[in-house]
Amino acid sequence: MYSMDNHNSEHTVDGAQHASSGGSLSEPACDLAELATRFGTPLLVIDEGVLRARMREFRTAFSRDGWRCRVVYAAKALMLMAIARISEQEALDLDVCSEGELQTVLQAGVSASRCIMHGCAKTPAELELAVSSGVAHIVVDNEPEIRALAVIAKRTGVRTSVLIRVNPAVKADTLAQVQTSAPDSKFGFPVSDGQAIAAVESVLAFQSLDFAGIHCHIGSQIFDLEPYAREVQALASVVGAIASACGTRCRVLNIGGGLGFDDGPSAAGAPTPQMWATAVLDALDRCFPPGDEQRPLLMVEPGRALIAPAGMTLYRVAVRKTMANGAQALIVDGGMSDNPRPALYEAVYPVHLGTRSTDEPDGRYMIFGRHCETDLLFRNVPLPDPRPGEVLVVRNTGAYTYSMASNYNRFPKIAVVLRNSEGANLIARREPVGHMLDLDVSGDASNVKTRLEPQPAP
Repeated sequence: MYSMDNHNSEHTVDGAQHASSGGSLSEPACDLAELATRFGTPLLVIDEGVLRARMREFRTAFSRDGWRCRVVYAAKALMLMAIARISEQEALDLDVCSEGELQTVLQAGVSASRCIMHGCAKTPAELELAVSSGVAHIVVDNEPEIRALAVIAKRTGVRTSVLIRVNPAVKADTLAQVQTSAPDSKFGFPVSDGQAIAAVESVLAFQSLDFAGIHCHIGSQIFDLEPYAREVQALASVVGAIASACGTRCRVLNIGGGLGFDDGPSAAGAPTPQMWATAVLDALDRCFPPGDEQRPLLMVEPGRALIAPAGMTLYRVAVRKTMANGAQALIVDGGMSDNPRPALYEAVYPVHLGTRSTDEPDGRYMIFGRHCETDLLFRNVPLPDPRPGEVLVVRNTGAYTYSMASNYNRFPKIAVVLRNSEGANLIARREPVGHMLDLDVSGDASNVKTRLEPQPAP
């Protein structure tokens, strides 16, 4: 049986501290089995060349005469200081939706002026930080937030740029969990009943707030481009209604993103960045003809389609067994705590062995994580006689894996490595078990009882 001692190993790799500018890296240049040995498993590996190439692909796709466009990196997909720096270097803005995400950007040395502060229930501390640090825009999602933000901005003496998140009830064909503009969505101000216009009027009533435009996001994992055309048409109508009702123009139009990315063995079914850009820009051209002085600055947020293909997760096979139904099962040294998407969405990924990826499969295997429940990761994966101790490679895991990780079963969060043509470097250390224990409050039962009782005011 595979020894779990390797799970906790962590070593350094001599490599570049500087960014590479190339595209995809060849596997032998930075051997995956070697990475697994040096850094331990599970391990998330981000290919810097692929990430930068993908960022440039989206920027190029949205370059069209007559339009100004900003591509925005969604921090929720994966936010580490190294990723924030790469986003800035590639001229992307960053969408952050928590104090933690914004602080990560700031600690990375990236200016808050590159950030859009999002979130449907921001805390006072988050609003304070967003205003004081000088983010480019704050996206407001409810009426109390507008009032709270106005007070903070006035007290701080900073006139704060605001985008109104609107819900035009454009329902995208995707999983219900990631539909964000359907009529029953919690996000944004509905357009149909006048709440969106009322929100604009509310912002305009405060001198401390600067109404810059509107924001919308219709969902994630969207493969059909037609809803984007409907979204643009709906938002153009909102822009016109704001001009008529409020006498002001929208300088910014953020249409969100959520472009689908195929997690299967190939990405043949997913729209390319150019296909998405063409659909969006053609729709905008119809709504805002060339020469229209009311053309706003366009912002797009590709989401997981941008970073997913840059990532791969390395596991080791811990156990191989035959189940009662005769099926062959593998249990790896990670699971739903480092990638919850299979459990949440039945997400699928390309999977192969690290050193025998081209060998002929001898059968299909059910691959499980080691958590104390079914923890089924991947179904019926063809593999060539996998053995305990071998490295298993899962592709396209750059998005919503590490950022959604948990400490279920008190497993520590995994390490993250950034590799480029010159080597590999840790960009997130493996979490020590002691880090989790440090958060526990120790003491006997009497001390706990004392702490829970109301204390007199100082």
